[in-house]
Amino acid sequence: MDISAHSTAPVVLGDSNPGRVVCSPGGVARNVAENLVRLGVDARLLSVLGDDVFGQALRQAASAIELNLSACTTLPGQRTATYLSMHGADGDMGVAVNDMGILECLTPELLGQHKALLDAAAVLVVDSNVRQDVLTWISTYWADKAVFAETVSVAKCHKLQPVLGQIHTLKANRIEAQALSGLPIGSPQSACDAARNLHQRGARNVVISLGAGGVAWCNADGATGHKAVRPVHMVSATGAGDALLSGLVYGYIHGLPLDSSVDWAMACAELTLSSTFANSPDLCEAAVHAHLEQ
Repeated sequence: MDISAHSTAPVVLGDSNPGRVVCSPGGVARNVAENLVRLGVDARLLSVLGDDVFGQALRQAASAIELNLSACTTLPGQRTATYLSMHGADGDMGVAVNDMGILECLTPELLGQHKALLDAAAVLVVDSNVRQDVLTWISTYWADKAVFAETVSVAKCHKLQPVLGQIHTLKANRIEAQALSGLPIGSPQSACDAARNLHQRGARNVVISLGAGGVAWCNADGATGHKAVRPVHMVSATGAGDALLSGLVYGYIHGLPLDSSVDWAMACAELTLSSTFANSPDLCEAAVHAHLEQ
């Protein structure tokens, strides 16, 4: 659950500040799952929820958009993963706290209870919020699957180092790609170099988002490319990276080559940038097609 507090005046530390507080479903994997459902993909979320009001609210929100959470386990006595951020009057985040302790309970043994579901999946999408042994377990037992991985953050992306050779598509932002590759990224060409470096170290495909600088990639043949962003009115950047990953998964499922998947994925991200929500309610196949045709 994402909780964001926005002060309507300059923040006064040590005091109560007037403003607004918004709660909404969040989390990288959950956002990707919702986007895929909106794109017409049969996506299922495997995770753990606390037996609290946030867990109940997340199940209700998923039901409203027909996102299947039947493989999510509710754990008695645990708190649902929560991200709390405080924003000043200018919109910039001043401080944030993430309470992800429950994900330590997401173990290979628990995931093994859903082996039939995992066996049947065309694609497995995992983010670096999970434990190291979970990443190892997935890459070992489902080495024949297309595994898409999201780096999440600089602090957590290093968990993917030992399993790069089992990743079909790695998606990272600029600073995460720098941390993983050890190469500075200050231009599209240097982003392509970092993508090729990560490909040479095992990842089949690598896609690096550069924010306003566009997207760089390296495909399975070692060929690199870059695409600039289309002009779009940005309302919020929250969730745009998750939408990009969702588009890459969609492209793979529909047999698109990587450069075409990137084009589709960027359209998904651009539609999300124009929304106030981390998951744009307007995202669908028809909306992406229309965006690409403009």
